[in-house]
Amino acid sequence: MEAVPDSKTLHIPKLRRRWQVLLLQLISTASLFMLMKRMNTVFGSCTEEFIEDSGGIESIYWCPAYEHTRGLNYWQGGGSVELILPDFLHGLTSLAGEPLTGDATFVAPLVMCIAITAGWVFLLQQSEKVQKWANGAVSIGFVAWMVLPFLLSWIYAMVLSGPHLPFGQDNPAFNHIDHLWTPFMFIFEVVFLGIVFAPILAGLMGIWGLSRRMITWAVGYFLMVVGIHAMLTFKGITDAVDVGLQPLPAQIGDATLYGGLVSPLALTLLEISLLILVFMEAGLAVITHLEYASMLPEDAKRNPEYVTQFKNVLNSHIVHLVGIMAAVGLATAIALEFDDFLISMVGVLEGSQWSEQVQESLELQLTYGKVISAGLFLLVVAGMRFVLPWQRVTGILETGMSRIRSTD
Repeated sequence: MEAVPDSKTLHIPKLRRRWQVLLLQLISTASLFMLMKRMNTVFGSCTEEFIEDSGGIESIYWCPAYEHTRGLNYWQGGGSVELILPDFLHGLTSLAGEPLTGDATFVAPLVMCIAITAGWVFLLQQSEKVQKWANGAVSIGFVAWMVLPFLLSWIYAMVLSGPHLPFGQDNPAFNHIDHLWTPFMFIFEVVFLGIVFAPILAGLMGIWGLSRRMITWAVGYFLMVVGIHAMLTFKGITDAVDVGLQPLPAQIGDATLYGGLVSPLALTLLEISLLILVFMEAGLAVITHLEYASMLPEDAKRNPEYVTQFKNVLNSHIVHLVGIMAAVGLATAIALEFDDFLISMVGVLEGSQWSEQVQESLELQLTYGKVISAGLFLLVVAGMRFVLPWQRVTGILETGMSRIRSTD
């Protein structure tokens, strides 16, 4: 059997240049960026009352929201702390020094994350010796930055002025221990910046560095942000300690979008959920497929049948990713409004006391009511397997999808 050309073999360096692999990575990257934007829109605001109590919109204030510029401005607002990195790298100002607002504040930090990821991926492709040398150089460089200014200034001052302790001196020039605070201030600066961009950097490293651990960490971080926001905006918590986070509405709202299919708030939360799923699924798919290819024998990597099969698997995965995510979004939207369908069914039984009680309970638009609605939808769908042959239905869909995808 004739072997395939070297450019089409199943070796990892060749596979990473395949358009299917690059497309999955780009889909995952785009989902990550869009997820950051949606998370900032939903979970990045402070309440108007908190802003007014802090001195108004023009004042310097901070609440633990998913937003980085307020924290950095608050950090340096006292005048005693100066940021180590330039303001334009933080997204606070443009290169010309003009203050930035809105989406423009994300550009420079995103470019910095992309540059760090590119350098990290390049380092991963080097030999183990080079990686060890680079890691050691970074560690030694940070320690030297922290210790050397302190030691050199102290030794130089003792040579000129005699022995003295590096702290507690009346002359500020002799308090050399202040040099140790600069690296620690930089760490706090990175923490404020990392509130938004830590999962972005980890996600990019996971996607392009083929790290399953970093992708799952980024997903866990986003879920943690949602959970902490829900906890800190809970009514019982805000009555005791109000940190200023803008809570989500207690009611999911009426379905007014897409022909009464979904409400604006539900659509926003559904978008966040789908973006998390797409980011994780597309990123992990590349890792899974490349792991499979790496375990194949050398002869199989050049076998035309294996190459064609692997290509079909990638094509199928892309089609399934689009189709299944669309189906998940549609099913979730229907599940959230399933109570309206039940209300319509109950309306047929109008006049009876039982129907009025059920209709009154189902008209609740609270969030937990929608959870009950989704649970009822799952029960109905699960029960319909005794009526509809779901396996036959999914088989028909699979056959149709296999006909429209390319098998060249």
